[in-house]
Amino acid sequence: MNRALFSRFAILRRVFGQQPKRQGSGSHHDVSVIDLMSNKLRRQVVNPGPPVTLDYMPVPFQPYKKVYDELQAKFNTYLAVSIGFLVVSFGLALYNDIFIIEALSKPKSYRNRHKN
Repeated sequence: MNRALFSRFAILRRVFGQQPKRQGSGSHHDVSVIDLMSNKLRRQVVNPGPPVTLDYMPVPFQPYKKVYDELQAKFNTYLAVSIGFLVVSFGLALYNDIFIIEALSKPKSYRNRHKN
């Protein structure tokens, strides 16, 4: 038990006791990232690859109007359902007097107060 604990502390001291090596500037695509998750502190160079050009743009394979109409129908359905939820929740809030409209309004006359 003590040996395993000691070896873990020794690894941590070795990892955090070292300074990262400084490297000269590479190409403009290289980004250096310090990897602290490994057992040793080391630098990794992440190369994202060649610059993105228009060759990587997706090529449409369906008519624009067809896709637009399908998406517009879906978005209109989402809009109608969300407006329905808004109306129902606002109606429930008014029914339960969440906005305390009766408490904030002027008092009713004595004749009209006890009609219910």
